[in-house]
Amino acid sequence: MTYGIDRFLQNGLEAWAGKNIALVTNQTGMTSSFQSTIDALNEADSIRLTKLFACEHGIRGDVQAGVHVEDTTDPKTSLPVYSLYGPTKKVSTELLEDVDAIFFDIQDVGVRFYTFLATVKNVMEACVETETAFVVLDRPNPIAPLVSGNVLDIAYTSFVGPYELPVSLGLTVGEYARLLQKELFPDADLHVYEVGNWNRSMWGEDWQQPWIPPSPNIPHFTTTLYYPISCFVEGTNLSEGRGTTKPFEWIGAPWFKQEKVMEHFSRKELPGMELVPAFFTPNMSKHQGDLCQGVQLVITDKEELDVARLGFELLHTIFAVHHGEAQWLEPFKEGMHPFIDLLWGTDEVRKGINQGLSFEEVSVDWQAGLEDWKRRTDSILLYS
Repeated sequence: MTYGIDRFLQNGLEAWAGKNIALVTNQTGMTSSFQSTIDALNEADSIRLTKLFACEHGIRGDVQAGVHVEDTTDPKTSLPVYSLYGPTKKVSTELLEDVDAIFFDIQDVGVRFYTFLATVKNVMEACVETETAFVVLDRPNPIAPLVSGNVLDIAYTSFVGPYELPVSLGLTVGEYARLLQKELFPDADLHVYEVGNWNRSMWGEDWQQPWIPPSPNIPHFTTTLYYPISCFVEGTNLSEGRGTTKPFEWIGAPWFKQEKVMEHFSRKELPGMELVPAFFTPNMSKHQGDLCQGVQLVITDKEELDVARLGFELLHTIFAVHHGEAQWLEPFKEGMHPFIDLLWGTDEVRKGINQGLSFEEVSVDWQAGLEDWKRRTDSILLYS
C-alpha cells in the first residue's frame, strides 16, 4: 500500500513546480518508507515549502487532547508553524497571501467527532476565500467498513461535529473533501492524491503498514474500533480511560457497579462486543489518581459492530444502573449545548436516555439518514 504523499512524490511534483506550498500535518504525515512529509516536501527542489499548520495535538503529536496549540517554529526545518487549534481554529487569510496551495497529510480515524475533519472544513473554506488550491495527500480510513449512526443535526454543528455526517462515515479525508466540494464549496480548487493498493473493505490491520498514533489516546489500530463506541463517555462524569494504557477500552469510575452493568448490558444481546471487569487508575483527566472500578470493552467480531448502537446502549446501561451517580457534563460555556449533545449531533439521545427510552425509539430516523448518506456520497467515492 502506498499513501497519497508517495503518489505525489512519484508523479505530482512537476504539476506544482515553482509553487509556494503550506502544509497541514502531524507525526502521521510520512511516506511508506517512513520519511516525514515535512522533510520530503522541504527537500523537493521544484516546490517551496514556506509554512506549516498544526491541528489539535500539535505538529509532532506532543499535545494532549483539548490543550491549545501555540504558534512556534519547527526546530528541524526552521519553518514557521501556525496553530489551527488555539483561541481561533480558522486559517487567517493573511497567512495565505503568499501561498499557492495548502497540502493536507494527516491520518484520520473515520469518526465524525475526531477534530481533524473540522480542520479540513475550515482550511477548505479559507482556500475558497483566497482562491488557494487545497491538496489532500490521502490516507486510508482504518474503519472504512463501518458506517453507522445518526447524521448530525446542523443545529449542533461544532468542532466535534463539523458537518452533516454519521458517527462513523466510511470515507477517507480525500473523499470527505470531495463531499465538501460537492455540497459546500463548489468553487474549491481541490486535488486529491489517492492511496494505492487499498480498498474500503480493508481494516487498518490489513494495511501491512505500522500504525502511527494520530493522537496520544489512539495508540493502536484497535483503539479506532473502540473510539466511536466509548468516546460518548466523554460527555459524562465517568472516565473513558484517558491516562491509562487502554484509552477508550476501559471505562469506569470509583462508584461504578461492574456486575450490574455487565448483567444489564448482556441482556441486550448485542453482536460484536462483550464487557469484562476492569480496574484502573487514570494518571490524568477525569478521576485522576483514583482507583476506578469499570469494564473493558472487548470486541469479539468487528464485522458485526454497529458502533453507534453500542455507544447508545452502553450509555443507556450506565444511566439505568447508576441512578444519580452517572451524570452528563454541564456545557463548557454559557449558551453552549452539553458536550454529549455535540458528540451525538443531537439532544435526542441524552433526552431519550433520561426518559428511559429504548434504542429503537430514539433511533427511529437513523436508518433513513444513512440511506440518504449513501446517496450523498456515491458520486464522490474514490475507492472500490
